[in-house]
Amino acid sequence: MSLKILFLVGCGGFLGAILRVLITTYSFKAFGSNFPYGTMIVNVLGGFLIGVFMSVAVKLSPELRSFLIPGFLGGLTTFSTFSYENLEMMMKGDLALAFVNIFLSVGLALLACYLGMLIFRQF
Repeated sequence: MSLKILFLVGCGGFLGAILRVLITTYSFKAFGSNFPYGTMIVNVLGGFLIGVFMSVAVKLSPELRSFLIPGFLGGLTTFSTFSYENLEMMMKGDLALAFVNIFLSVGLALLACYLGMLIFRQF
């Protein structure tokens, strides 16, 4: 792996992480803190975008693929925060809310990934 690829992954991750913070901050202000909407939004968006990017990956340069997929999407999406937020809800006794979040987040991200692939497969 070249230094150039590692640098591009880092740049993509930087931008993805900034977008994640902006989305989660805005969703907190818009929807409140009773449910982790921001984490769900970034993970579903990431699911859609990985479907899009993987559909056109053969047409992308290795540099752009590295920037977008492990870089940008790696910075945008967050499995660790998703795990923590669900565990926190469970520990507070909000089991139903945690399971709704798990089901919706995973289900919507898979559906979004499928739709991204379906829509962009023709390109």
